[in-house]
Amino acid sequence: MKVLLINNFSQNLLVGGVENYLVELLKYNHSIYSEIEFYWYGRASKKTNWIQKFYNYSTTSEIKRIIDTFKPDLIHCFGIGAPITPHFMKYAKHKNIPILFSFRDYYYQFNKNNTHVIELDPKKNFIYNILISAKRKYHKELINKHTSYFLTPSNQLTEAVKQNFKLKGETLHNPVLVTNKTSVNNEEFILYVGRIEKGKGVLTLVESFAEVLNEFPNEKLVLVGEGTMQKNIEDFIKKNSLENNISLVGKKLKSELEYYYSKSKFVILPSEILEGYGNVVLEAHAYGKAVIISDFVGVKDEVLKYNSGLVFSHENVSELTNQIKKLLIEDILKHEFAENGKKFIADRTMESHFKDLVKIYKRLLF
Repeated sequence: MKVLLINNFSQNLLVGGVENYLVELLKYNHSIYSEIEFYWYGRASKKTNWIQKFYNYSTTSEIKRIIDTFKPDLIHCFGIGAPITPHFMKYAKHKNIPILFSFRDYYYQFNKNNTHVIELDPKKNFIYNILISAKRKYHKELINKHTSYFLTPSNQLTEAVKQNFKLKGETLHNPVLVTNKTSVNNEEFILYVGRIEKGKGVLTLVESFAEVLNEFPNEKLVLVGEGTMQKNIEDFIKKNSLENNISLVGKKLKSELEYYYSKSKFVILPSEILEGYGNVVLEAHAYGKAVIISDFVGVKDEVLKYNSGLVFSHENVSELTNQIKKLLIEDILKHEFAENGKKFIADRTMESHFKDLVKIYKRLLF
């Protein structure tokens, strides 16, 4: 079976969770000598002009050429929109090639009544954001017309897709991409891992942590990541003299994250835009850590089901403050959450995920 994987970015530009997942998927496929031959197409650069954001002739032509030479039985799409636009889908459909679309976030799940699904760029002007929204609407129509079936990592996102698209699909939970990790006894700080962006709730987190310090003045918060809000966070730290309590350590490689997860007391994911899943939660549990997450994180239902952490209302500084204090005070509860987290991810292996994925591939073909 030949499967063409199409994603905005290639293995030479590991932007985020999707690219890391695809790397591990191909690695696992190779390790078991499976019957599937994958071809990953993506670009190694984010640069596009305005015309290419709506219709990228170059990437569309390249994908058509790959379809003709690689001759895939199935096309599996992930993050596309720019630099890759969905215009190749019409050609694939003409060739009778089924298209499986994995929605990994809420990029295309938007309407006028929901302002928490699109993270607009605060550095761009109003016209820019209007054009981006128009582009998404146009691409959404193409995806809706040509996609055969869809997947998402969470039940929340699956329901959103069903409401916004006329497509059939299902939930296929993300696998844990780190395994056999152990925690350490000398836990030193509270941890955030992710982009330093407004939509990720980082400003809410540091405001909340500043309140925590009134009662726990020796606590530390480490922020791993980079983004457009970094200067704002640095200014907040300086204004409130929190240099000894809050550290911005930048983006880290997967191998470097082990140090931060293992030394953390617990992990916070304070998202203020709807998250398709929240792989950081799986990683935290793999290291035996409890979590505090906002109600906008896709894995929320599982965290509540397995009792592996606390959930707070997004953008609610005082509620987050109280939950941080709770885990700092109640060590037994924190340990219970951590142990439950291990049970939660016990069957979220790449092996079981891959088996389920292959079943879906075969169902679409046969």
